[in-house]
Amino acid sequence: MTAERPDMHLNQHSATGQPGICILGGGQLGAMLCEAAKRMGYFAICISPDDNDPAARWADRHIKGDPSDPLLVGSVSEHAAAITVEAESIAPEALYQSHFRGIISPGAHVQQIVQDRRLEKTFLAEHGLAVGPFALAETLDEFSTQVAAMLQTSVKVVAKTARGGYDGRGQIWIHSVDEIPSAWRSLGQAAVVVESAVDFTAEISVIVARNHRGEKCVFPVLQNEHRNGILHQTQIPAPQPLAVIRTAQELAVEAADALNLVGLLTVEMFVLPDGRVWINELAARPHNSGHVTMRTCSRSQFEMHISALMGLPMAAVSLITPGVMTNLLGDLWSRGEPQFDAVLAESTASVHLYGKRPRPGRKIGHMIHVAASLDEAKAAADRAFTALGHHSVAATQ
Repeated sequence: MTAERPDMHLNQHSATGQPGICILGGGQLGAMLCEAAKRMGYFAICISPDDNDPAARWADRHIKGDPSDPLLVGSVSEHAAAITVEAESIAPEALYQSHFRGIISPGAHVQQIVQDRRLEKTFLAEHGLAVGPFALAETLDEFSTQVAAMLQTSVKVVAKTARGGYDGRGQIWIHSVDEIPSAWRSLGQAAVVVESAVDFTAEISVIVARNHRGEKCVFPVLQNEHRNGILHQTQIPAPQPLAVIRTAQELAVEAADALNLVGLLTVEMFVLPDGRVWINELAARPHNSGHVTMRTCSRSQFEMHISALMGLPMAAVSLITPGVMTNLLGDLWSRGEPQFDAVLAESTASVHLYGKRPRPGRKIGHMIHVAASLDEAKAAADRAFTALGHHSVAATQ
């Protein structure tokens, strides 16, 4: 449970050296949290291993070190009113700060759940939150039994490592029992979650901001497209029936309340052909799909996360304009520096680069395209992405 404390106000935590917000981790999510915190008048402190981390360059103060070190976090937190994370990899032990009187987001118990698929799936099922068929396995015998049983009713199953996998890593599709031994080896012969293939019509996500008083704000539903297990594009608003929108938002709120979460919760979901919605994964932090809110909503996911941490009102977030976010992976840099002139020549387009070293499959930045309609925004985003890809090929010719 998080300690109760008086509500914080914008002018109490500014860049004058007063207590601020300590962010554990140095990636692009941390950088965008730092930017939002500073713009809102707070002092941003970042703990990360490298001075060149994106968040390290944005923070008012950077502490070089392990963000999962409880002693380091404890010493830095003396100068903070709130502690938060920008990645699931932060150890829950770092969030057990018994003497800290401010907000810790997520709490250690929440961090423990969201970084272990076994705990996450079990939590959802035990709280009656819609989730697809799954099974747990810790040995080859258990794995073989569970996969064989699921293959009797499903043409394929997916096995995922209990911990550590993201962006398509740490998971493998299995089509027959003959593939079981090699799949077990490829997953490191460790604890896994086995899931039946889901016949979904769309992948969506819902972001909920919740403060320590239990006040909540729900963002418009987002629709996502993945390629090779990595998020490619997010559309807002999700082109889904009103019944699906309502169900998805209600599920996300129920999950946030069940976790007693303070901060931000992103709930990734599947939409089934009959209109049902199943939860796939949880992220107790800002999320890649939420980047599109930076230019399409009255407040971004990062601003609402800061607001929730500091006990500010959970005012409703409204959609200002339809938009599409497109991830830019390091693959675009493999054949030359992409030229963004054509993209930025359009007044409705923006490019956000994270300052990370490019490599294939790594998220280096994103584009956001807005327009009067979602179809127009999607068409512009696709044109821009295709143009960047063509330039990368031409650069080596």
